[in-house]
Amino acid sequence: MKRGRVSAADLSIVGSSATDNRPPIIPLRSLSKDEKLVFDCAVRENVHLTQGDAPLLMIFSRAIAGAFNASDASDFERLSRVALSAGTRLRLTQQSRVHPTTLGRRYADQHTGPKPWDRLRDEDDNDDDK
Repeated sequence: MKRGRVSAADLSIVGSSATDNRPPIIPLRSLSKDEKLVFDCAVRENVHLTQGDAPLLMIFSRAIAGAFNASDASDFERLSRVALSAGTRLRLTQQSRVHPTTLGRRYADQHTGPKPWDRLRDEDDNDDDK
């Protein structure tokens, strides 16, 4: 147990390891130019990924790059399904990062107009005045 006052660093919710530089995530095999661009973008934008995610991240990168270059609808659909599945498991997609309850609460907090039940209450008050 530490003596004295609690420091701001001890009260921080985010640990110091969250702000440290992480080691680079390296693909296990060589990727094409397009696949490497997708891979690097996903790694750069998603700080929660680790080297253990590299195999699934490679599948995701290949599927995205392949979907961009797909020549027919069946290839596009197949590759898009693979990309969506891998992206969800890597927690890259919006639905895997936001809990539905939290999203609903956020939407409710953004609403600035009158609530439907307030409108009905106001109409009932106006009916009583007549």
